[in-house]
Amino acid sequence: MAGRDIRRLVAHASLQSGPEKALVAKRMMAGMAAVPNTEVLLPDDQAGFFAWLKEETQNTLSVRLVDRPLGEDDSTVLWVRMLVEAGAGALVVVGGDGTQRNVAQAAPPVPVLPVAGGTNNVACYLGDQTAGGYAVARYLADGLDPNEVGTRAKLIHVGLPGGREELALIDAALTRQNYTGAMAIWDANDVSSLILTVADAVRPGLSNVGGFRYPLRPEDPGGLFLRMSPGSPEVPAVLAPGLMGGFPVAEVRRLDFDEALVLASPETGATLSLDGERTVVLRAQERAQAYIRRDGPFVLDPGRILFPHRA
Repeated sequence: MAGRDIRRLVAHASLQSGPEKALVAKRMMAGMAAVPNTEVLLPDDQAGFFAWLKEETQNTLSVRLVDRPLGEDDSTVLWVRMLVEAGAGALVVVGGDGTQRNVAQAAPPVPVLPVAGGTNNVACYLGDQTAGGYAVARYLADGLDPNEVGTRAKLIHVGLPGGREELALIDAALTRQNYTGAMAIWDANDVSSLILTVADAVRPGLSNVGGFRYPLRPEDPGGLFLRMSPGSPEVPAVLAPGLMGGFPVAEVRRLDFDEALVLASPETGATLSLDGERTVVLRAQERAQAYIRRDGPFVLDPGRILFPHRA
């Protein structure tokens, strides 16, 4: 459902259709084909998209389809694990922050190039897709050190009642809705508190709120906490393409790594939104505990990879 959620109805976000996703993949693979001896691994999905893509590109590139385990449904987490087990040296993942969060849940031991393909793309590479594909292939061919051409992502760890843990890459919010519904957040009044690893005023989503008050980059340490309260001065934010909102921000402060925060549900219940999507329902007075660490996937930076090759 990446690129097809309710924000196409409540905002002016683009529909990421199958043909558009195919074009993105072909552009990436055209860049990869420019590096000799590059092999591309694709997961064998139930819809047959990657089998079709293999047929479309195999004349210019070595492409191998990785078999899906019997009885397993398609998911980003499954595909990441399949590709890593098959020997992938790096991953290219097209999708928004929600999809990239799923990649982080799989804890890949190899670097990732997250390519924008959703509504909120704060965690993603926004540059030319062909250049991005070329950069990943160049990274592998040259045996580059990921520490020199990338950054390990920060993660928000959220401990839930019962001992379960959830993760977020960019934002975790306590919202006043007590049901997940259509998941995406498009009403600023729904958010009561917000934890950010990145605060960027020029990319849509909850990260945008913090970007107007305290900009924070992926490479910066720690994170940001914002508390909302009705009647407080409103901070403008771009919630989705074509959709502005005003957040009544009562408190903004920096968070250190491993600094614990308690997110408490009121009497009416609440939900936790992770990377822009309401994911967990909290019953009345239930509490979750959150903290930030730099223990996510290694994210490649095509600009840093290609810098020596610009001559």
